[in-house]
Amino acid sequence: MGSLPSWFRAAPLVRPRASVFAVGRRVYIACAAGGLTHVALTDDAGADARTHLTDGTEVEILAWRPRKFDGTRYRVRVTREGFEGWLAGDSLRSTRVAISAPMEPPAAAEPVPRAMDPGDARRRFGQRAG
Repeated sequence: MGSLPSWFRAAPLVRPRASVFAVGRRVYIACAAGGLTHVALTDDAGADARTHLTDGTEVEILAWRPRKFDGTRYRVRVTREGFEGWLAGDSLRSTRVAISAPMEPPAAAEPVPRAMDPGDARRRFGQRAG
């Protein structure tokens, strides 16, 4: 096998930019769009607990645990009921209601260029037609 040319470099892996939340912050459960209507809290070993949280439920972050392949996990407590467990970082958001992707503004009508007035060419910038 030959070696790769010295100018060849592999492209760096593109990682999705995940939100980062601080311990003590209150955030909300984010269910996948068009997917499940709830997320399950897990115990320390990763087994699903019997507690399922619906989209928009407020939780407080108690701890976090970085993970290479699964993403950051957060230990949370439901603010109203007091249930505790671990969630994936992509199951959390900072707003109660999901913010949709920004819509493109409607295309503005192209302004019709006006014909140049022959008197405009003789006027200096800032002078009024007289």
